Amino acid sequence: MILTVAIDGPVGAGKSTVARDVASELGILHLDTGAMYRAFAWLAIKEGIRTDDEAALNALVARALPQIQYKDGKQYTSIDGTDVTAFIRTPEISMGASAVSKFAGIRTAMVAHQQEIAKKQSMLLDGRDIGTTVLPNATLKIYLTASSSVRAQRRFDELQAKGDPSTFEEVLNDVIKRDEQDMNREVEPLRPADDAQILDCSDMTQAQVVRNIVRRIRYRQGRKPKAEENFTPMYKFARFVAATVFSTFMPIKYHNAENVQQDAPFILIANHNSMLDPLIVGWKCYRYQIRYLGKRELTKSAFLKWLFEAVRMIPVDRHNMDMSAIRTCMKVLKEGFPLGIFPEGTRHKNGVMEEIESGIAMIALRGGVDLIPAYTTDKPRLFRCIHVYYGQPISLIEIRKKGINKDTCEEVLTLIRQTYGKMVDEHEKTTGHISSK
Repeated sequence: MILTVAIDGPVGAGKSTVARDVASELGILHLDTGAMYRAFAWLAIKEGIRTDDEAALNALVARALPQIQYKDGKQYTSIDGTDVTAFIRTPEISMGASAVSKFAGIRTAMVAHQQEIAKKQSMLLDGRDIGTTVLPNATLKIYLTASSSVRAQRRFDELQAKGDPSTFEEVLNDVIKRDEQDMNREVEPLRPADDAQILDCSDMTQAQVVRNIVRRIRYRQGRKPKAEENFTPMYKFARFVAATVFSTFMPIKYHNAENVQQDAPFILIANHNSMLDPLIVGWKCYRYQIRYLGKRELTKSAFLKWLFEAVRMIPVDRHNMDMSAIRTCMKVLKEGFPLGIFPEGTRHKNGVMEEIESGIAMIALRGGVDLIPAYTTDKPRLFRCIHVYYGQPISLIEIRKKGINKDTCEEVLTLIRQTYGKMVDEHEKTTGHISSK
């Protein structure tokens, strides 16, 4: 069976380098489609054709398309008989590629050429319209992004290594201008495919990004990731019960569970419908044992106190600033493990994430980790299927730069509310069912 992977994203996100390493890990070929547009722009500039002269560019593409060859797994791009692999990574060529790609005739010719290359074998393609246009039926679609400043720094470092005299400010301006140009062009503007998985790599190393994407692909192929730690016996038993019950008596359909297979530390957050919620949203996380926060009142019972300890739950006073619980949470995150928090604080009666305890914002900002949202559509009931959606990780990097204060905490809470509003809307749009609110 042919495996096709699409990686899209803005300039400087590291698509080509990451795609090359992912393809190598998977043992498949990598097609850098951006290099094809760059090669075409290089030829246009070489021949004195303006990158805004649509008629001349259409005539050029009719007689000269980039050609791709592979040597030892590495892509070499040539056009009009010249290998241009080493000449097409300059800011001038980058802007030229963005300029020529806005014309329908150029994109139509390139897309057809790319599809012809990709249909013959398993392949990973990266570019700006792979998931939306070139490979609409790809096995997996990734939208790789990062903040403009991070992307500019990466591109600046790359140019410096080649002896390019460009300043960081010039590179940053080019990145911002390129983003605006790519996202606002009339023909196939840069955007994530509707079914793409968005990966913000602003705070990740290249190796982490590669492992993350490979893991997503393996999961899509039906290969569950291995546990990264030893689960406690009680937690193992709870997972066994969950797997049995939620596939038979109380059926649950899970969506996008690859989003909860991320590297820890992170905080898994979920709306709160029932006492079974920790089992419902947690058992699909195969790599880690989730350390849930639970209300301290429950530990008054000797049995429940034992149970809390047996599954590594953290008791918390919901009505006061429980510094002891917060310190425990920070310790868990610092040691590289995930937390599980129900921000509503109690089982909700009306709405989804409309009333949120402020503690989640404080813990998330102090911990400096992503939030992974899980949305459960209803309470589990016998022989009636409900749905659980895992959303894209919520990065708080930009908010955290502003400090930890009342305003930034409120910004986090607002972001959580907006995220769940979109998840509820998506469920209702997809299934036609009105969620329990």
